[in-house]
Amino acid sequence: MWKVMIADDESYMLEAMENLIDWRKMECRLVFKAKNGQELLEQVKKNPPDIIITDIKMPLISGIEVAKYVYENRLPIKVIILSAYADFQFAQEAIKYDVCGYIIKTSVIEMLPGMIQKAIGKLSVSTELEKDSEELYSDDILGRLQKYIAEHYTDKLTLTKIAREIHANGSYLSRLYKTKTGQNLFDVINKMKLERAKEYMSQGKRIYEIAQLVGFDDVSYFSRVFKKHEGCSPREYENRLREE
Repeated sequence: MWKVMIADDESYMLEAMENLIDWRKMECRLVFKAKNGQELLEQVKKNPPDIIITDIKMPLISGIEVAKYVYENRLPIKVIILSAYADFQFAQEAIKYDVCGYIIKTSVIEMLPGMIQKAIGKLSVSTELEKDSEELYSDDILGRLQKYIAEHYTDKLTLTKIAREIHANGSYLSRLYKTKTGQNLFDVINKMKLERAKEYMSQGKRIYEIAQLVGFDDVSYFSRVFKKHEGCSPREYENRLREE
C-alpha cells in the first residue's frame, strides 16, 4: 500500500479527501492528516510517506515550502499541490520543485484520483529504476570480488582486507556473496586453497611449506580446515597419494 499524507487548514477539505476518495481502490493508505504545514513537515521527517497532498497556503509553513523540502532533500516522495486559485505564479513555483500535480480545490474530488494514479506511476518507475541500479551495483561488486579471490586466494585473506582492496563494505560483501551464490565466502576461499594444497602435495612438498604457500600461518589450523573439507588429514591424504 502506498502511504499518503494530506494537509489543509480547512477541516472540510480534510474530511472530503478522507471520506470521498476511495484510497483502498488505489492501493493507498491515508497515514496522516495535518492542519498546517509545520505539522505535516514534522511528520514527513519522522515517517516519510510516498505521496503528499497539501494546500499551497497554510499557517506556519506553506505547501510550497513542504515541496521545496522534499525537492532539496531528494526524498522519493510525490507532492500534489492544492490551491483555491488558478494562480500562474503559484503553479510556476510548484513546477520549480518538481511537484507531481497542481489541482484547484473546486475540482479536487474529480481530479485527485487521476493525479494520485499519476504519482503512483512515477513512484513505480522510480522503484524499478532503483532495483535495476542496485542489481547492477551488486553484480559489479560480485564480479570484482570473484576476480580478486581468483587472483589472491593463496594470500592471507581477511574480510577487512578484501573489502578494502575492492572498495566495498565487508558485511555487505559477505551477505551479497551468500545471497548470490548460496555459499559462504570463506568456505569457497578455503576450498580453493585446498585444491592448490593438493597440487603441492602431489609435487612432494612438505605440509608446513604447503600451509604457508596457500595462506595459512598455523599448520594445525590448516590441518583442521583440510580435514573438515576433505574428510581426512593432510598426512592421510599424502599416504593415499603414495599408495596410488
